[in-house]
This record gives sequence, structure tokens and C-alpha cells, in this order.
Amino acid sequence: MRAIDRTLVDEVWRNMTGYAPARIASEAQAFLELQPHAAAFSQAVTSGFDPAVQKAALGLAFLLFKVLEASLGRPFPLLADERVMAAYAETQAWLGEHDGAAPARLLEALPHGEHPSLPAYILSVFYEGGQAAGEYDDTVRASLFCLLKTLTDALDLGRVNEA
Repeated sequence: MRAIDRTLVDEVWRNMTGYAPARIASEAQAFLELQPHAAAFSQAVTSGFDPAVQKAALGLAFLLFKVLEASLGRPFPLLADERVMAAYAETQAWLGEHDGAAPARLLEALPHGEHPSLPAYILSVFYEGGQAAGEYDDTVRASLFCLLKTLTDALDLGRVNEA
């Protein structure tokens, strides 16, 4: 097992961006089959957004599981829907603690710097590594963060380690 750190996240991102379209389609299909609850959750929480945002959300969930797979050296077992829903309730409670703060304020409150959360780091890699990502507004970014926060909480993953 390999620790999930910035180097691993960066390596998986770099590898994925180099995939041929056929490989992306094949691995994405495998992700949908292996993790239907994570995929359904991703689609459900972004259903009100533009299709490009929905695709980005599904891609971020896919990236998270690819990082986990690279860490474990094998695909992750089925993430139960109950775990996703329990983590979503925790995310909703966390949002409630911020008392309706604007998305930009939520993003400012994220742990950055030396020890960012895994969702914050993955989101930063996505935004720095993709042209389309920079087109998303703070509401979209905050929603994508909450998606990743929910999934990492459901997977019992926390902070990304320094490499």
C-alpha cells in the first residue's frame, strides 16, 4: 500500500490526462460498474448544473478512486450507498456550521498550504491542470469540493500528506 500524498495525486492526474480516449472510456465504464453509488451520488448532487459541470464532477470522483486504486494497488471494493449518504449528512452539517456562507467564503475557509485536505488538494490539481476548470464559478467549485469531501469522508480518507 502506498500513502496518498501530493506526489501520488499528481502522478495519477498526469497519467490520466495522457490516456487515449478509448482508455478513458473503458476505465470510466469500469468505474461506473465498480462504484455505482459514488457515480450516482456525483450525478445527483450536480443534476442542477450544466452538463460540463456534471461531467467534471464525475471525472473528479473517478480521479479520487484512481488515486485510491494507485494507493492500494487494486480497485477499491464497492463503496456502500449507506456510507455515502452518512457522509453526505456530515457534509450538510458542516455546511450548516458555516451558516449559509457564500461559496467564495467557503472556499477561502478550506485548509490550504502545508496540509490541505485531500478534497482541497484534488480540486486544486483539477483547477490548475485543466483549461475548462478555470471557467467554473465559486458556486460550482464549492459544490465540487462538497462532492469530494463527501466521498473522502465516506472512504475514511482525510488529509493529503506532504511528499
